[in-house]
Amino acid sequence: MKRLMTAVFVFVAAVSIEFNQGISRAEEPYHLKVVPVGPQNPRNSEAAIVPLKDHSLLLAWTEFYAGNGADHGPARISAKISTDGGKTWGEKRTLIENDGGCNVMEVNFLRLKNEDLAIWYCQKNSENADCRVMMRTSGDDGKTWSAARQLSLDAHYTGLTNGRGIRLKTGRLLIEAWEDGYSYCYFSDDEGNTWHESQRVKPGDGSWEPACIELKDGRVMMLMRTGLGGQYKSYSADGGATWTAPVATPLTGTAAPVSISRVPSTGDLLAIWNNNLGKDLPGNVGRTPLTSAISRDEGQTWEHLRNLEEGQNDAWAYPAVTWIDDRALVTYFNYAGGHSLQLKILPSSWFYGK
Repeated sequence: MKRLMTAVFVFVAAVSIEFNQGISRAEEPYHLKVVPVGPQNPRNSEAAIVPLKDHSLLLAWTEFYAGNGADHGPARISAKISTDGGKTWGEKRTLIENDGGCNVMEVNFLRLKNEDLAIWYCQKNSENADCRVMMRTSGDDGKTWSAARQLSLDAHYTGLTNGRGIRLKTGRLLIEAWEDGYSYCYFSDDEGNTWHESQRVKPGDGSWEPACIELKDGRVMMLMRTGLGGQYKSYSADGGATWTAPVATPLTGTAAPVSISRVPSTGDLLAIWNNNLGKDLPGNVGRTPLTSAISRDEGQTWEHLRNLEEGQNDAWAYPAVTWIDDRALVTYFNYAGGHSLQLKILPSSWFYGK
């Protein structure tokens, strides 16, 4: 009997150790160069990830397939699928073919109430005079798409940024946009059938690439990229229709976009941005480090600063976050050796330094 009990104990202990090691491994940060550059592919950038109805993940990004990777170079929106939570990804396929004069880029996803998947992106027709916000929907999780609908006006250069778009508690959809240094939103109360423009705001000499988050008190906070030393913020008390005058935030850094999201397990806010003000070290090429911070007071103050990426002779930018359970899937791209798309999977505890 003693031998049997000992064997049972050893077996249970071994299972426990294996189980705990499995949890430990699952909680470790995971980093993958998910779409590296290659011949005739100088840039893979501006990505977003969305969960599909079968619990797989759809990754979409801007694939530059010719030229030198300049913002107005030839590009399409390409995609991959993961069935293991983002650790591995299937074959590349075209999600939205290039039907613009220059390219299509800056992908954003939201799930509609009828379970259709909606995508917003930019159709860029010239380098600096014609860029249009387009929307499509899919009833089969991105296998096929409806005809494109244009939200912005003709003969305007209207920009989006990747990994944006939110649904408010009221059901309203907000899509962040910018034009001529002004930041604003398109909003819809009928699941994207009709759209309206919000008030536009412009701090100092301009802002670009805003990101919105709904606060616990029902207001919406919009963070804006500026050249004024960091992110600026504005508030809306009417669901994104009108906005307060922009003011500076503690999120200082270079002119680059921020990602803002809410940590599911704590309710705190997570920001990821280039926290590099005053850090122009020899060998730096601009957007480094790429830093995360936590706010426990709805964006008033920020703590637990941690660098996702840092170092000389490279840079990282355009972060986007998708939360799957309590793990953040963070996409961004680096600059050295061509713009390769990166993915980090981080447990929420990592952002708190645990």
